Amino acid sequence: MSSSAARKSLEAARPIGHPGPPDLAAMSKDEIEERRATVAKLQDLSDRAQDGDEEAALNIRKILDGSPDLAWLFIKGPAKIAESALINEMTKDGDLASKEFLTHQLESMRVEVAGENPSALQRLLAERVVATWLEVQLFEALYAVGMKSGTFKQDDHCQKRLDRAHRRHLSAIRTLAQIRKLGPAVQINIAEKQINALG
Repeated sequence: MSSSAARKSLEAARPIGHPGPPDLAAMSKDEIEERRATVAKLQDLSDRAQDGDEEAALNIRKILDGSPDLAWLFIKGPAKIAESALINEMTKDGDLASKEFLTHQLESMRVEVAGENPSALQRLLAERVVATWLEVQLFEALYAVGMKSGTFKQDDHCQKRLDRAHRRHLSAIRTLAQIRKLGPAVQINIAEKQINALG
């Protein structure tokens, strides 16, 4: 894969809201050392803020206002948290290999579904498509297991949950397809005011 293709893949996989990592190659040695010291300070402040230290929380806010990308070193985005929870449900405790394989498979899927040069909205929808696909796989597995040991009522509940997950998945796919079809700019009329949304 060429360096430009690799950059495009990284951009497509970058979570929505992530400002992207800094260009360390363009930073001086002193700037890199300062960044490392800031990360260490953030870790200390984070530990204190989790124990209710309000001053530490304010200091975290000041640091992140100047370097928002550092927030992603400490907290995963909501989509990643949900994805991790689903992966944990689908894999056995302690099966770290399956967790890694599945995590990287989903990352590759997000890049492929987002396509070339995706907009922020397309990347957001690609995340949704992959997340709902994972949800469908989980409920499919639970339904298959329940068929052997569950009651008719439990079986019916699992089937309904699977059907709802499948509808959400198809809805995400349709929405992404519609946004692609509409092109780079989508006009939305809200209360007779025209808004241009980047597709």
